[in-house]
Amino acid sequence: MKNLVFLLSLFLVDIAHSDVPSIQDYKSKKSNEIYDSYIYGLESGIEWAYEHTYSKHAIEIYCKPRDLVLSAKQLRAMIDTEIDDNISFYTKYSDAPLLGLALRNAYVSSFSCN
Repeated sequence: MKNLVFLLSLFLVDIAHSDVPSIQDYKSKKSNEIYDSYIYGLESGIEWAYEHTYSKHAIEIYCKPRDLVLSAKQLRAMIDTEIDDNISFYTKYSDAPLLGLALRNAYVSSFSCN
């Protein structure tokens, strides 16, 4: 019984742990919903960076309406648009974990402060 529990725990640990996805990983998945939690984490980090930068330096990185809440589907669409608009860059660095950069750039272009 102990062996079964041990093997099951190893299997579950392997499932729970995953590497940071590269652009190639993200684009190759037929269902990108697998990365939704990761993308929400990136969004949270970008919003924390915005708050920090604004409170310390009074610089606005982007101007997203405060009451706007984006779904994972909308965030993925923004990332996809950013990647498609700058395909040569993201192809060159397709093995790099640049989803955060893609989301940040999408935020800056989608919610410009001009």
